[in-house]
Amino acid sequence: MLRFLKQKGKTMDTFDLILTAAALIIGVMLLTGHGSIFMKGGNAEIRKKLYDEKKMEKGCGVALILIGVLTGVDTLMDSMISKVAYIVILLIIIIGLMYYLRKKCRK
Repeated sequence: MLRFLKQKGKTMDTFDLILTAAALIIGVMLLTGHGSIFMKGGNAEIRKKLYDEKKMEKGCGVALILIGVLTGVDTLMDSMISKVAYIVILLIIIIGLMYYLRKKCRK
């Protein structure tokens, strides 16, 4: 098991693994419709009037799965270029999610 956790002489960060696993698990739960508990908070009454909750769950689930995969891949990489690419792709995912929520999830 320890051999799996070592890549190129570097031990993977435990926090990155926990973040990856949490993002993937919550993303799958949202995508399958079992993660509505993670969509709580804010002003729920206004959100329910303005947005389709099921579409929001699916969009957030896809975004979290993409973030989880991206974080897992980034954990294996060690160069500065991969870190910059990680940030750029993360911003693209977040901007895409915001666009989806604003344009596609409105009632």
